Amino acid sequence: MVRTEIQALETKLLNSISRFLRNDIAQSMHHGELLRQIQMVDPRSFLCGGAVRDILMSKLRGKKYIIPRDLDIVLSFEKPDKIAALFSNYYQRRNRYGGIEIHHKYWHVDIWSLEKTWAFEQKLVRGSSFRDFPSTTFLDIEAIAVQLFSKQGVKREIYSKGFFEAILTNTIDINLEDNPNPEGCIVRALHVANKYSFKIGQKLAKYIAHFTHKTEMEELEQIFRNRYLTRTTTDTLNFWINSIKEQLKTSQKSPVQLPTNSKYLQLDFENIFLEKSNREYSPTFNF
Repeated sequence: MVRTEIQALETKLLNSISRFLRNDIAQSMHHGELLRQIQMVDPRSFLCGGAVRDILMSKLRGKKYIIPRDLDIVLSFEKPDKIAALFSNYYQRRNRYGGIEIHHKYWHVDIWSLEKTWAFEQKLVRGSSFRDFPSTTFLDIEAIAVQLFSKQGVKREIYSKGFFEAILTNTIDINLEDNPNPEGCIVRALHVANKYSFKIGQKLAKYIAHFTHKTEMEELEQIFRNRYLTRTTTDTLNFWINSIKEQLKTSQKSPVQLPTNSKYLQLDFENIFLEKSNREYSPTFNF
């Protein structure tokens, strides 16, 4: 039964990715130009992580449009210098994966080589293929890689590890604990759990409780503001984390749930984009 449900989610995801590339991206001259250039440089690149999650969750929640603010694109071979040269007119800098970050208006795009994935370089995950990539992410809800460009009539490649199971159980947890940025991982986990009302698995809840003993709330607040452009507060973060710790005291088995809190406000980038995008610009390219 679970396998059947996962297959149904895979089908919805692949359809949503195709629609996202055909329609929504075509309305954005920024993403459209970027993806055309990447297709020329590396037609075997993959879209990974949070953008894939947001595209599928949008479909499941009946939204007409989904335009993720952040894209993670992994190249099949190392050519960051060529990518950097192609987008010299965008604000960019090197990221921790040896690739580049591209910034333009509301968009943030990370591009790096598969072989430069941190967990591969640190020998934390065996293998080094796109099939192995889902084993490298901190969260199971981001353990997904979908081929960006496919030929007509050929199914896109898709690899996952716990991604669909997290959606089916409405619970997120740790996929690979080792990572170079625990504070960023905590912020991302709290953001995703709040955004989609996901429960937090025991392993992740204990990780959050442990590391927040060593981290100032002001530091987490600043990461939230920089990464998600939210007006979250230290009061909200303390409210969430204290709730996690209290729930861990009463149960060592059940997932925990973030309490709702109106002080946490997330800007709606989908509506902002739709209001500001140029409807007359509609490039055509093969995805």
